[in-house]
Amino acid sequence: MIYTSKDELPIKEEGYQYYFLAGSIDYTTAKPWRFSIIQKNTRKIHFLDPTNTKHDQLTDKAMKNHILWELNALEFADKIILNLLPEATSPISLVELGLYAKSEKLIVICPDSFYKSRYVHVLCEKYDVPLYKNLINFKFV
Repeated sequence: MIYTSKDELPIKEEGYQYYFLAGSIDYTTAKPWRFSIIQKNTRKIHFLDPTNTKHDQLTDKAMKNHILWELNALEFADKIILNLLPEATSPISLVELGLYAKSEKLIVICPDSFYKSRYVHVLCEKYDVPLYKNLINFKFV
């Protein structure tokens, strides 16, 4: 099951894990990375996907509701997959990285070509955050 910010957060279902899909936005590409992650899944996992294709057109009230859903979903999640794309700046994703680096929830995908990759890689090493350089090598933990 995939929950978005249009959905209420569910009551946790026994035997399932809940993964938040954080990271760079790429909803204009032919195959967004979030779909690749979901397709790799062979476990009992529900996904929390904050993607909103109308993100830039939200009213102040709708944006506040979206942000609050994201913050609540991050807290609710058992794991957070944070994927940083090489060509993105991803300021919100970097905030989420800082918020959850010590949580033991975080799994990071960050290629060397990401503009702040050295910082991200050192942070992940310091806090023992699983780090992948690309989606191909990513594995659910």
